[in-house]
Amino acid sequence: GIIGQLGGGGETEAATEEGSAASDMGPIYPLETFIVNLADERGKKYLKTRLELELDGAMVVTEIDKRLPQFRDTILTILSSKSFEDIRQLEGKYQLRAEIMTMLNQFLNSGKITNIYFTEFIVQ
Repeated sequence: GIIGQLGGGGETEAATEEGSAASDMGPIYPLETFIVNLADERGKKYLKTRLELELDGAMVVTEIDKRLPQFRDTILTILSSKSFEDIRQLEGKYQLRAEIMTMLNQFLNSGKITNIYFTEFIVQ
């Protein structure tokens, strides 16, 4: 009974999220590729990643244009503070996404970033 209820709740929730994401996706702001050395002891691994920011409205685009150097600096700082172990697992990528989104949203007044998509994520 309990497992059935939990399973049912999860499926309903996922379906709702999927439906709303598909219908009201906000404007997308693509950023250039970032390449950083990861914070591993030997410093031999690097991360190459590309992010796209989903915004809650077109007003935010202009503000991000003005703050691009600040955004890039913040993202580079966060990325280069991570070790390979931090971002190897899916959970680590989710945390990284949340951390970047929280930091960037602190700079914005006209709206906010509602999601971040990694469209490329390569560790070498």
